Amino acid sequence: MRLLKSMDGGEFSLTEDLHDNIPPYAILSHTWGADTEEVTFRDLMDGTGKDRAGYDKIRFCEKQARRDGIQHFWVDTCCIHKANNSELAEAIASMFRWYQKAAICYVYLSDVSTNYHDQVDPSVQSWHSAFRKSRWFTRGWTLQELIAPQSVVFFCSNSNRLGDKKSLERLLHEITGIAVSALQGSSLSAFRVEERMSWAKNRETKKAEDKAYSLLGLFDISMPVVYGEGEEKARCRLREEVYKDAKKRCRDEVSEATFNPTKRLKTSRDQPSPVPSPTTKQSLIDQLYFTKIDERLISLTAAQGKTCRWFLTKPEYISWHDVTQQPDHGGFLWIIGNPGTGKSTLMKLLFDEARLNSKNDASKITLSFFFLARGTVEEKSTTGLYRSLLHQLFEKAEDLRESLEWMTADSARVIQRNGWHEEALKETLTHTVRKLGSRLLTIFIDALDECDDNQAKGMVSFFEELCDRAREAQVLLQICFSSRHYPTIFIQKCIKVTLEDEIGHTEDIQQYIKSKLKLGKPKQTEPLRSEILEKSSGIFLWVVLVLDILISEYPDNFVSIKKMRERLKEIPPKLTDLFEMILTRDGEKLERLQLCLKWILFATRPVKPQELYFAIQLGLDKSCSGCWDQEDVDLDQMKTYVRSSSKGLAEVTRNKASEVQFIHESVRGFLFGKYDEWALRTANFRRASY
Repeated sequence: MRLLKSMDGGEFSLTEDLHDNIPPYAILSHTWGADTEEVTFRDLMDGTGKDRAGYDKIRFCEKQARRDGIQHFWVDTCCIHKANNSELAEAIASMFRWYQKAAICYVYLSDVSTNYHDQVDPSVQSWHSAFRKSRWFTRGWTLQELIAPQSVVFFCSNSNRLGDKKSLERLLHEITGIAVSALQGSSLSAFRVEERMSWAKNRETKKAEDKAYSLLGLFDISMPVVYGEGEEKARCRLREEVYKDAKKRCRDEVSEATFNPTKRLKTSRDQPSPVPSPTTKQSLIDQLYFTKIDERLISLTAAQGKTCRWFLTKPEYISWHDVTQQPDHGGFLWIIGNPGTGKSTLMKLLFDEARLNSKNDASKITLSFFFLARGTVEEKSTTGLYRSLLHQLFEKAEDLRESLEWMTADSARVIQRNGWHEEALKETLTHTVRKLGSRLLTIFIDALDECDDNQAKGMVSFFEELCDRAREAQVLLQICFSSRHYPTIFIQKCIKVTLEDEIGHTEDIQQYIKSKLKLGKPKQTEPLRSEILEKSSGIFLWVVLVLDILISEYPDNFVSIKKMRERLKEIPPKLTDLFEMILTRDGEKLERLQLCLKWILFATRPVKPQELYFAIQLGLDKSCSGCWDQEDVDLDQMKTYVRSSSKGLAEVTRNKASEVQFIHESVRGFLFGKYDEWALRTANFRRASY
């Protein structure tokens, strides 16, 4: 396999033929133009072809790979020496695997473009129609190029990102007819031969034989490439190889049954099994997983010191854990609090403690889900909640996978093709809870208010019914919710705790203020601490932001505490008013602030710190270079730049994704409230970003 390697100045060169130690690489998927337009292997060797239309696609791939931190990339037009028949045959046999092992696949759609309106209003996607009609979906080779790679990103002719295989999943399924589970990476052997063949229906190839050769990877078979034999002979040989492979699999099963008496083969007199096979069950479980399944939990800041631990000894919490009192509270604990009181931090601690207590104890299972309004569809929907809970259950207790047998083999195949839907998830969760036996199941669900209101109501109603069914089956189930004050949801039996009314919560804030505000003058400092506590009204986030303001404005330990108290009087007590004050308090670098906040607020996906850094730089200075000189500015400096540009209202997550987000969902809500005020300027901002 030859790769192209990026060099200084935006140039690139071919590597030698690599067999081992192949570096991470990006791979291009596209539709071929006329032979005279494409850049070939010989062109690269001779240093020609730069004036051809196909060179733009190679340049695009190189630039995008460089942006993604990938030095090597592969383009079929020029990385294969097609004049060498043996090399071409080897490439065809290896093609599926090459796309499968790529770090990322870029799909370049030359017949799709975006316009200004797509940038001003993301809900108006004028490119959807052209996307559906794109020639890319009619070509034979692009089928495996869509299915094989784990990460596929679509770009239009002007190099704007349209979305990825995950975000466009439903649209791709509608256009291609490919099962959602296949797009999600399920094993292709789980799909019938006829179904896989149907995905290639109506697809065309330049060479007739390629209609068969382009399907080799989908069936995991190999056969000699014989151009000139014609489409019919090539297809006939393909069918024979598929048939031989199926016979071999059957023969292997016979062999296993012969030497393993615990496994019996079906006979013609056996009744067909109405339940999903073990392979199908595993496929269904794999489909429950989604990329950011635990990301919110990981990115949450842990409780500092001994804060929040008072809740563990609170009578209401102990009562909730007491199974003898379940008839009184129904198994529900509901923690309620104003925005910014620290509910999610508390929920993380409670979950971590419960999980620690159940470690190495098979009789206890502890699950969690943290809704995230600014996250992906799965992170902010009840469908994502049920998928996550079931995935955790099946990971922790493999015997519970038998609960999937409530569905027939045919209905399981429907889910394999189209993906999980909410009713099937709820039914599976109900059957799984019934099979718990004597095990205790504890579930923590955070931030109900960050889910759609109607979905949240339906979810609470479902869990009330689930707890009733659990009691009937003598199964122990307890659920802890947290949310803002919710006037639209009612739970018939539950223990409610209002966080801002709790003495332990007040003491947590008091301890935090004491740890952060150390001025060396205990007697004079105490009144200032008390005033901050009183003015906070129990809002932890308000305290964090106010202390940040006071410490940054008065960094000297010998500063007059009297002046700090006077400054405190100027700070508004309401959280939204505080956000407004932060935005305008010093009048400095307002353009940078506006650019930073709008990029985070309106971006169609979470941005990385390096992306935001250059977006702001280019917004302030159009002549700024988009090239990242890491010796000049490193990633840590960019993260600091994000915090300073947002005036502390945004942060970089500490997880593997390392994405920029607002410090709290209330910040996003506040900024959306300012949308009308920004509307006209936003249109100009989006036109500039476009």
